[in-house]
Amino acid sequence: GNAGRSTNNIITASTAPTFSTAAGSLGTIAGNFSGTVATVAGSSDSSITFSEVTSVLTNASQANCTLNSSTGVITTSDFGGSSTTPTTYNFTLRITDAEAQTVDRAFSLTSSFGATGGGQFN
Repeated sequence: GNAGRSTNNIITASTAPTFSTAAGSLGTIAGNFSGTVATVAGSSDSSITFSEVTSVLTNASQANCTLNSSTGVITTSDFGGSSTTPTTYNFTLRITDAEAQTVDRAFSLTSSFGATGGGQFN
């Protein structure tokens, strides 16, 4: 077959990063919640960083969260900020590996306020 040889090692092959966390909803979180909201996971054959492509998740006037670029942990001190209306926040996260390869995935988080469902007291 055909083969190539380089004494300078100028050609390298690297696996692109991948998400372990499925696309879609990461859950429903109580509005004004404080703490860890979710963790997004991924991997590559080199170190990876997480970032947001959109400006919804980390926007203080929207979801009001922080994304840890090393671990993929999403935290907040006041989920949904000043909003008191149930809202679905749609955002896109990106993984970038050491070779500058990227992969994007769409996620959502929904805020909830007050009691949901029904109940009866006798």
